[in-house]
Amino acid sequence: MKEGLELKRFRGLRVAREDCESLLKFLRERSLLVKGARFKRDGLWIIVPVERQLKDEEKASLNSSGIKFEDTEDEFEIQEARPSSLHEFLAEKLPPHLLASVPRSYDLIGEIVVLELPEELKEHGKLIGEAAMKINKGARLVLNKISDISGTFRIGGYEVIAGEGPTETVHREHGCVYKLDPTKVFFTPRLSTERVRVASQVRRGETVADLFAGVGPFSILIAKKVQDVKVYSVDKNPSAFKYLVENIKLNHVDEKVSAILGDAAEVAAKNLKGRCSRIIMNLPAGSELFLEAASNALLREGGIVHMHIFVNRYEKVGERISALEERFRRLGWGTVEALNVRIIREVGTRSYHVASDVRLADR
Repeated sequence: MKEGLELKRFRGLRVAREDCESLLKFLRERSLLVKGARFKRDGLWIIVPVERQLKDEEKASLNSSGIKFEDTEDEFEIQEARPSSLHEFLAEKLPPHLLASVPRSYDLIGEIVVLELPEELKEHGKLIGEAAMKINKGARLVLNKISDISGTFRIGGYEVIAGEGPTETVHREHGCVYKLDPTKVFFTPRLSTERVRVASQVRRGETVADLFAGVGPFSILIAKKVQDVKVYSVDKNPSAFKYLVENIKLNHVDEKVSAILGDAAEVAAKNLKGRCSRIIMNLPAGSELFLEAASNALLREGGIVHMHIFVNRYEKVGERISALEERFRRLGWGTVEALNVRIIREVGTRSYHVASDVRLADR
């Protein structure tokens, strides 16, 4: 222990080093990390201090993602507290009515912070951007999202509010590296846990179609984690395709991942028909328009379709999923079962990003 540091006893989670990043992402999303407490190393394990014991459903979620952990208690070093959020950093720099509008969350993509400021904070963008850079020591650029993600290529509008340099960056996640430009392609680190969960389900020897692959975060992670797997990664955005090809090489998965530039429906019908045991449909704003594409790419005996959809907060998730199952039945599948239905995240103030693993058979 360093001289002068206080020791305090907390609950902890003992996790394998290779799973630590995924666990920390999960805990941060739920504000479960003990602020100011340092992690401990125990050989190949890391002990992470947590605010409380995990609930059964939280443990089940981690287990389903393939994250190995153990409950424990231990003494942890407490370091001097420093502002850990934009709210704390800006508490004395903005009046209360404006401070209340400061974003509670943002994305850190490589060296780039991406946030979304409401209209009343636009004139304070430089101040907020500089605060974001000071909190995130590795950040060199802050982007403010000024228009929603939309269109065929799933990109939004952004403006630089702090820092300098190109908008291209390299993002590291679960032992993979992804070169990308968030102003030209869709990418969110908020699906990090979902990517691990899906990859943990893929079995040796499977053929997978990632129909809206983007820069490759699902495809490449699967290729890195699973032996003798073949992944077809499809995207129609030329910029995403360029980065996808480069990322396949950067991660040394050339023999496992094939990049295809094109429309998902056309590729599924012509190139992938009846070849795949598993389909990834990470296009929540439009995946339901491509159910026939997923069906075409699946093996005759069926397989799993990882569906992602947006559900309006005034809709019932169960009803939307039931309607989805019925549409697959109309495509000729005798067995349709939506498994592991879950809300991944809130999107804005009006909808949820919902995912389900749909098992299809008996066509």
